[in-house]
Amino acid sequence: MLIVSSLRAAQAEIASRMRQGEDFGDVETEVIDPAPLPEEEKAALWLYGWSFVDWRLQRREATAHLRRLERAGG
Repeated sequence: MLIVSSLRAAQAEIASRMRQGEDFGDVETEVIDPAPLPEEEKAALWLYGWSFVDWRLQRREATAHLRRLERAGG
């Protein structure tokens, strides 16, 4: 099935790049965003890639995003 093999290929590419220390933003821009996959699969790939990011950075990014949303909403 093409989608499964494309999904697996993208997953392997993400793992390889993240293990080599590439920036998640670059992986997102170069691998996930242009992937010819449905949004649900792209979301899963995004979560997979994000799982390689150090938890402290994940927390800082999430907190900063929540603050931006709070400022925008009121």
